[in-house]
Amino acid sequence: MKITRMLCGLISASLLFASCLGNDDDTETANYADMAITQFTLSALNRYTASTSTTTGNDTILKTAVTASNYYMAIDQLNLRIYNQELLPVGTDLKHVLVSITTKNSGVVAIKSLTSDSLRWYSSTDSIDFTQPRTFRVFAINGKGSRDYVVTLTASETTGTTFEWQRKAQRPDLQGWTSDRLVAFADSVALVSEGTLVKGTTAYRINGGMLEQSADLLSWQSVGSATNLLQLVAQGTKELFALTTDGKMVHTYNDGLTWEEETLDADPSLLPVESLASATWNYKPVDHTDYVLLCGHHPTDINATVVWRKLSCYEGSDKGGRWIYMPYDDANRSTLPRQQNLSLVYYDNRVLALGSNMTMLESTDEGITWKTATDYQLPSALQGNIATMAADTQGRLWMLTDSGDLWVGALR
Repeated sequence: MKITRMLCGLISASLLFASCLGNDDDTETANYADMAITQFTLSALNRYTASTSTTTGNDTILKTAVTASNYYMAIDQLNLRIYNQELLPVGTDLKHVLVSITTKNSGVVAIKSLTSDSLRWYSSTDSIDFTQPRTFRVFAINGKGSRDYVVTLTASETTGTTFEWQRKAQRPDLQGWTSDRLVAFADSVALVSEGTLVKGTTAYRINGGMLEQSADLLSWQSVGSATNLLQLVAQGTKELFALTTDGKMVHTYNDGLTWEEETLDADPSLLPVESLASATWNYKPVDHTDYVLLCGHHPTDINATVVWRKLSCYEGSDKGGRWIYMPYDDANRSTLPRQQNLSLVYYDNRVLALGSNMTMLESTDEGITWKTATDYQLPSALQGNIATMAADTQGRLWMLTDSGDLWVGALR
């Protein structure tokens, strides 16, 4: 790395700093060896959006300033990662970003080049290209140590701004179901029995305490040797999660050949007991990691819903993670109502929930608080008393009722 000149500069600055402290008789020279980024703030962002003039009909690109300070940057000191918890707006210019950095003990910061290992000094007045993750290096003020942080900025990729429902069909063959669910399958959706999950191009279910798989939802084959499985509850990029007959949560990385018990941060008796629903999406701030959200009826409180989540790393030696129980307290009045036939879908950078109360709810903070999804209200012409929904790989949101009323929605 081209850091020789930089280290010399740091050592010189350290000596100069020490000489300004006074003589050895009355002042003890500080020699700070630890280094860390303690605060990372976005200070300037712009957004570019397309617009059409109502008078001339000409297309133009509008530049608007984004209130950068509204987007909190989380610092993971354990894994040395910095990332925005809420997605930046569509059209955010990630190529020219100003940031403000605070360090421990006045450590000095440099940023690594996008094309080589060379470093340049960080300046709060220089724009930075965040179209890909950037490495920031903080040096101890005494020049004797450094630490690298990977900083990632993520903007929403959704191009549509308006969501619209359209009735697809009336399906008499899909009427009268009571607990079935829609799942994404083969670039579309399919109605399956409760507890059937799809991972990749393969569907899975529990039958007689054993795991079965299918490539077409018609023919099923038993896999593995476990006979104490009760219900599949969630899936990740490479994992399946299930409850067992003795009240435990287990997972498999090899499609059911072997199962291992999951680590929970709360008592297993708090796992949901019925009307289970899950949603899984790519957790962008951390490579090779799923965010898995699981909801369902509280096992003892007949008026409550329980919410669990897991950050599931599926690559490398650090594979795994633990399930975190997300209890509701008196300060949170925006909880997920208890209801039957719950569906969860990650769509448009939020979690949508639909159950027997026939009201679309949304969570924009990954399952902590819930509110009515005003942009995704159910169509007024909807027929039926129960609904289930799923999102396909084409970015469409499907909904089916017990009267066979099939709708599809998309951002346009």
